[in-house]
Amino acid sequence: MATTPSIAAPAMWEVRDGDSALWLFGSFHVLPESVEWRTPLFDDTLAQAEAVVFEADVRPAAMMAIGAEAFARGIYTDGRLLTDSINSETERKLRDVAADLSLPVGSLLAMRPWFAALTITTGATAAIGYTFEGVEYILQPELPAEKQVYLETGAEQLDVLAAAPDDEQIALFEATLNEVGGMAKVLDKMVSNWAAGTPERLADLFVAETGAYSGAFVERLIYARNRNWLPKLETMLADNSEALVIVGAGHLIGEGSVINLLQEAGYRVVRIQ
Repeated sequence: MATTPSIAAPAMWEVRDGDSALWLFGSFHVLPESVEWRTPLFDDTLAQAEAVVFEADVRPAAMMAIGAEAFARGIYTDGRLLTDSINSETERKLRDVAADLSLPVGSLLAMRPWFAALTITTGATAAIGYTFEGVEYILQPELPAEKQVYLETGAEQLDVLAAAPDDEQIALFEATLNEVGGMAKVLDKMVSNWAAGTPERLADLFVAETGAYSGAFVERLIYARNRNWLPKLETMLADNSEALVIVGAGHLIGEGSVINLLQEAGYRVVRIQ
């Protein structure tokens, strides 16, 4: 059961370049219902922004489309099973986790490792009171379509998982199985530090949480995407516009983060919340 603060103030930063401004807000993609993360400053900034920039479109129609694509890319169609790619010990853990979460093991065995890992994560977070209806899922339906900008397409995000080499997928799958038992404690700590506005503590937890994944996977999941976003953010600053940028909090903390890249590019980044 989630035990996070009922009132919070997650970190937010400001970058200015002449008449332009970017406000950067680190979101959390999964949240318990008990967290009230919106503050007067956030809502004022949201109202003032000419555009609101998200990682991708997560409105219902877009999610239905990407969900269908994920299913098509996540299921074996060549006669293989997940057990052809994992050892007997991992299979035993899979069957135990599936039983604990009431997930049909037969369906999981038909999935590629990345899709099985995602399915297990979804089931495990729901079991402990979290949903995948985080910050973006709350905000996007509130905003007119013309005010929304996306840094990536859903297909590009899906490629991070679905196009990963087999060894990266298996490492992700094994790490997911090993983390299920402690997921409630880890998520509660991460969301509590996000909500409390302590990104430095969140950074430590994030590094520990991703330690079991392959370095190449973390590079593609976080750091390569950060670098891909930087030119788009710099273009916004050059266009004399004001935009609120809402991306996962993991993209705004530590070395190689969007904040770090902007600072290295010569911008002054100021913490405002």
